[in-house]
Amino acid sequence: MNVSPGAVTPKLKMILVLVAAAAALTVTIVSTAGTAGASSGGTSVSGSDSDGGGGKYKRLWEDTSRRHKRWARHTAECESGKDPDAIGGGGKYRGAFQFMRETWRGAPKSPGGDPIDYGFRTQAVVAVAFKKRHGTIAWPTCG
Repeated sequence: MNVSPGAVTPKLKMILVLVAAAAALTVTIVSTAGTAGASSGGTSVSGSDSDGGGGKYKRLWEDTSRRHKRWARHTAECESGKDPDAIGGGGKYRGAFQFMRETWRGAPKSPGGDPIDYGFRTQAVVAVAFKKRHGTIAWPTCG
């Protein structure tokens, strides 16, 4: 190809732009992958059952009756296989008890946010408090 030093064809320009874009994307992906999970050591917060409340949810769970604990374990097993990170319904239902985000945020004892950001114990405390206030209507099949 005979190209003078000052002339760049439109086709060559397009190739250069695509190469530059690919390089920029690669740098972004590599730098993002290096920081993913850094705040929690690469594991989810729910995996450690952190509640951000200095043991508040641990104490609340310890104070929960055996009957309510049994209900929570049974319901969570039925809803999600007792997986606090479960996501169902195309992202609509979240956590071990498959809460909708709006329900989770408005539930008694909820720390707010997204249920999958919390472990089973925290989710169970919220589910039991919700059940005490509203009954099992949120879990028509499993509750």
